Parts: sequence; C-alpha cells; structure tokens
Amino acid sequence: MDNFCGGRGNRTPVQTVLENKSMNFAQSYIVRGLASKTRFTITMKILAINGGNGVIVYPMRKHLIGNVEIRSAFKTPGDEQWNANFPGIQLSTKAEGLTDYSTVDVIVGAPNCGHSSMLAYSRAKTTSDPMKDESFELYMISLKLLKPKIFMMENLTKMLDMVSEDVWKASFPDYDLIFINFSVNYWGNSQKTRKRLLIIGWRKDHFKDHLKEVRDHFLNVYKINEIKTCGELSIGLDEEDWALGHVREDINDVITMYSGYKISLREIQKFWLANPNLKRWPVENKNFTTAPGVYRNLENGYPAVARKANRQFNQQGLQMSPRELARIQGLPDNFKILLDIKRKTFTVNKARTTVTKTPPYEIGRWFYKQLIKIQPWI
Repeated sequence: MDNFCGGRGNRTPVQTVLENKSMNFAQSYIVRGLASKTRFTITMKILAINGGNGVIVYPMRKHLIGNVEIRSAFKTPGDEQWNANFPGIQLSTKAEGLTDYSTVDVIVGAPNCGHSSMLAYSRAKTTSDPMKDESFELYMISLKLLKPKIFMMENLTKMLDMVSEDVWKASFPDYDLIFINFSVNYWGNSQKTRKRLLIIGWRKDHFKDHLKEVRDHFLNVYKINEIKTCGELSIGLDEEDWALGHVREDINDVITMYSGYKISLREIQKFWLANPNLKRWPVENKNFTTAPGVYRNLENGYPAVARKANRQFNQQGLQMSPRELARIQGLPDNFKILLDIKRKTFTVNKARTTVTKTPPYEIGRWFYKQLIKIQPWI
C-alpha cells in the first residue's frame, strides 16, 4: 500500500459515492463555509467519522457538529439511540453525509478494527487489508477532503502491521503524527488486557509556532478514572432497571454458546454458580479447551474485554446487561441507553453494540481535555 487514496483505476463504493457528489461539494464549499459561521456559536468544531452511537465523543458533545456513521450495526429506528444523547446534532448514515461539512477543526473516530482483531484472525487465519473496509476508507478520505487541524483515530494495535507508521507519514505529510499504543489502563479504564492504538495528527502549517507544545500535550497520557474491580463497577445494579439500561434476556432463553452448541441461560447460571472460581467456559474439543469469547467476570477481579456478544456473564452467572458493559467501558450513568420492552431482544443487543463496539469513554474524555488545553491555538 503506497498511500491511502490510490489512483483512479479501481474506485471503491465510498469513493464512488463521494465523487458523484464532488461537483456539488466544490460549488457549495464557500457558501457552506460562510454559513457555518452563523450556524454554529461554538468556537471549536468537532466532527465524528465512524463515531458509533457516540461513546467516544460523548465528552465532546458541546463542540460536536455531527457524526458520519455508515455501519449498520449502530443503526436504530429513527436514530433513537443517537438522538437520546445528542439531540439536535446531525447523524449521517450514508457516505455522502461527509459532503455536508466544509470546514471542521477536529475529526475523531474509530473505524472497524475487525480486519486486525485476533478473533477475526482465529476465524479466517489471515488478516485483511483495512482499506477494503468502507468505514476505514471513509475515515481516510475525510482527512484528505476536510483537512482538519487535528485528528484522532482509535484502532487495534495490530493495524500498524498492515498500515505502517511510514505509510501513515507518507500519506499525510502535512501532519505531525504520534502513535500511542497502550493498555486502556493508562487512561484509567479497568480492562487491563484491552490494548489500543491511538493515531493523533495535527497540521504543521496551522500549529507551526506550537508544534512541540502540541506534541507534548498529546504525549501526556494520564488516568481519567480510578481502576475498579468488577464488584466495584456493579455497585447499585442489584435490580433490573429499564431506565438505566440494566436489563438482560429472560433466564429461560436459549442462546448459542459456540459452534452451534445451544443452552438455556438458566442452565448456564447453574454451571457458573457450581464453579465459583471459573472464568472460562470449558470445552472438550481438539482445537480449543475453552469456548472463544465466553467468559465470566469475578467480583474481586478486573473485567475482561467488553464485547458486543451475549455470552459474557457477571459474578452471579447472569448475562451482563448493557449498563454493566457500559460501566466497564467507563461510561457515566447519565449516558442514556434506550431499551424497549416490546423489542427487548433487539434493543438489548443493539445497546450492547453501542457501548462495546467503541473505544472506552476515558480515551474520548482524555483527548477532549487535551484539546481544551490547546484550544486557543486551534
């Protein structure tokens, strides 16, 4: 891969959509740029590209002007989940939504990382080209098109094996770049085994008098929250609470644990309670000894990596609710999780995706705090 945008020979779906809009975009660029001065009263404009349902940008909502999120995993009827926490802030669910913006100060996002995840590798026995993923591609195109003063992308650490630091630097020569590759513990999130990559860039021409200061600010990683055990994270979550998003499937429901093996949630709980110190579900299989992606968090331990699947269990042997997962992800309880009793299974699973298929909240809050410190230069 020589660069992110390539030649004009083979156009991808995202590029085709945006190029079809390019003439209108070019004609209205100046007009929208002028209009934006009166449309927004905020001094810093942050745009999310692949911002999910807003976990990473929730701390930045006072400066957020929109989110272009094309992944169907986050889609809810009428965009109800997004609107619950970001009323009046535009959500675009198609690639051409990018052309609604002419100037932005900061772009933040977390495109798909499945191309470089260990789970994907274990299934396919290979890793794939990130640029074949439309969300990843859209993020790169947004940087080229909008030229933000600052950008931040979150992804899996293995992504750099496929798109190296040298490729990033060659593709974005107008930016100073740093690559932060830490456990999320460094930001104060309690998932000790979750390691993430942040790529942060700032335009050399805009920050030419403050390049070192900006670099120092973004290299200063610190804890936003205190590290907590699973027991501490679940305080106050004793009873089902629809308003809080603390609801799980019915205990008699049957789920697929692995490889087509089905079992009821009641039987699962009995097994966990009979084995109080067990964290992984044992399997008699020549390929693996425990079921992939199935685990239980213990009260005095630290949480395993939060996932969107419904095969994660708490210390009582019950499925973890969206709110339990949200707390593991660092989200405050004032982040609204929408559930509907008439669409229980659908909304519970959508809520799990909302709070887990995203960087932990602490990363977004840390990044926003660092932006505020340098806002006079933005």
